[in-house]
Amino acid sequence: MLKSVLEVDDAWLIANARKGIDKASENRFRELVAARSRGIPVAYLLKSREFWSRDLYIDSRVLVPRHETETLVERVLDCAVELGTPSILELGTGSGAVAVALSVELPDASILATDISEEALAVARKNIARHGCRNVVLQRADWFSGLGGQRFDVICSNPPYVASGDSHLESPELKSEPLSSLVAGVRGLDALEAIAREAPDHLKPCGWLLLEHGYEQAMDVREILMESGFRDVRCFPDLAGRDRVTRGRRADHGDP
Repeated sequence: MLKSVLEVDDAWLIANARKGIDKASENRFRELVAARSRGIPVAYLLKSREFWSRDLYIDSRVLVPRHETETLVERVLDCAVELGTPSILELGTGSGAVAVALSVELPDASILATDISEEALAVARKNIARHGCRNVVLQRADWFSGLGGQRFDVICSNPPYVASGDSHLESPELKSEPLSSLVAGVRGLDALEAIAREAPDHLKPCGWLLLEHGYEQAMDVREILMESGFRDVRCFPDLAGRDRVTRGRRADHGDP
């Protein structure tokens, strides 16, 4: 946080470790430390968070992007390799972190990123503009509502998946984040079920659905996808080795 206040890098701090700072900077730093001690996420204090090696603008209107969500990006890229100019739908884009990462890696793709929150879309617009993502379109939508008959090669989402009674919700940091972006019913599966149920109607033949979920929800999400008619269902771990993303392919007529 001190680097942000002084607008310097690590090298400067090391070289000037014994150097004093002006009173205004000191006061600002103390304010940040006090806010952090109350559990306010660093990303909200600094209005910044790195994701996929890109600096994103972040504030309390959106969830703080987690590094485990980079697993979702990696798996979408795996699916897109076999496609020349893939069409991708991201549901619940929040800060736009995933859309920005996909845009950077897939400049020939067409990406539609949606969110029900206009406040979240305002943050996403900042990040889309900051990184020059000309192949990303933002749209307000409640999951698939308003998308008509559009179909995509890939649909991905990091939806709310925390159970309403989860004790983690009592942590000061999570209390600072938008509750509607975290909680999805008693078991945390409501959003995952809603997306999986409607996704086949918005996927092209053999299109992919990829969902991020809690590390203890992998079996439930697998069953949800299979019951929704997906095949080739598989779960992937994040860098901590925890089950994090499950994908499935739309089953079409004639598939085994």
